[in-house]
Amino acid sequence: MHFKGFSHSNMSDVIPRIDFKEIELSNGLKVIMSRVSEIPMVALNTTFKVGSKDEEEDKTGLAHFIEHLMFEGSKFLKSGEFDEILNRNGGESNAYTTWDSTSYYIVIPSNKLETALWLDSNRFFDISLTEKSFVKQKDVIFEEKLQVYDNTPYGSLEVESSRRLFSKSGYKSPIIGDMEHIKNMRLEDVFAFFKKYYIPNNAVLSIVGDIDYYETEKLVRKYYDDINRGEEIFSKEYFDDDIEEEITDDIFDNIHLTGKFLFYKLPMPGSKAYYAIQILNGILSNGDSSRFYKELVYRKELVNDIESYLYDMEKVSLFSISSIALEGRSIFEIEIEIDNIIEEIKSGNIHDYEVQKIKNKIEAGFNTRKLSIISLAERFSHIKTFYDDCEKINNEILNYLNITKEDIVNAANMHLNKNQRVNLNYFPINENWN
Repeated sequence: MHFKGFSHSNMSDVIPRIDFKEIELSNGLKVIMSRVSEIPMVALNTTFKVGSKDEEEDKTGLAHFIEHLMFEGSKFLKSGEFDEILNRNGGESNAYTTWDSTSYYIVIPSNKLETALWLDSNRFFDISLTEKSFVKQKDVIFEEKLQVYDNTPYGSLEVESSRRLFSKSGYKSPIIGDMEHIKNMRLEDVFAFFKKYYIPNNAVLSIVGDIDYYETEKLVRKYYDDINRGEEIFSKEYFDDDIEEEITDDIFDNIHLTGKFLFYKLPMPGSKAYYAIQILNGILSNGDSSRFYKELVYRKELVNDIESYLYDMEKVSLFSISSIALEGRSIFEIEIEIDNIIEEIKSGNIHDYEVQKIKNKIEAGFNTRKLSIISLAERFSHIKTFYDDCEKINNEILNYLNITKEDIVNAANMHLNKNQRVNLNYFPINENWN
């Protein structure tokens, strides 16, 4: 859908609105319900406002560790029963931890909503943890570290980039945690962290799908009203140094092809610069006709793959450019070409059709996301957690559509400068790259 010809003032009247209802329980749990009745399914997303950045400097990995434990059992469920009951009722679940939050989701036939709410509400009451299961989960984390970080090409990138981008804030620690901290983690550390953060007044529950608002609210109150409110949480102040001189490092890893990775710190999500760089991100690497692909993949034949990405974080955002060189090609030549393309943008060399094409793709994605109850539930939880404004789900698209070429040029000149970035070169071990 493309609304060319409509003014910005009436564009919001044309875009179909997502309906929702909000309630807040007496214990502080915020609940969003949205009826999407195309299929007889429902998605639950419970997001706790706690991630790796909230951990103590010498006790990292707790948020990710507890993510695993929340499937293991609780006050009313033995180990393994959560998945067993869910599978028996045609449902599935998963979870993830970020620097800023921990999110759990359940997808289940809508006539089994009560079962899903009962299972999910159990997470708040307690975590089932014995010394035996504690050791078992540590082993699971160590194995995950091996698979995701150690034995994956360029798997150390998150760790290596974060410790250079952030010198003071909690963002400098890997989400999985320091393995020495995991090894020395104590049961009392886990219980204390859980009691502090995994409380209803630090959580958002979103329910999206084939639901009735009145009946759903009754069920929510039935299963969540009796959960005790926790103590008020005061978020840590974000403070960190700006990068004022390029940080460049060479890293030797068990890889076959050299890689060039660039990282820039940007303002927090929601700013005009954030939306402008998001559109620039599409211009640079969205599809075969994007600038990076045309120049570095097809014309110059320098890279095997190249992409850019914008990471949302609560206090800041990151723009990254990742490229893997073709065998025998120089990553230093790749860097020159990347910088040339960025300098062209900064000089104002952007075509109207490039901007419009990305806006159209963002608009299409915005409407496609409405069809996914999992994505909608996740998005409701996210915007309520970090913006406390669920109407953003309907009007955020305007922030993209209102961006001009001048906004993109200004944002690039303000934030995409060489002296503001981390520049990592990955080389195969024993490669003679001189």
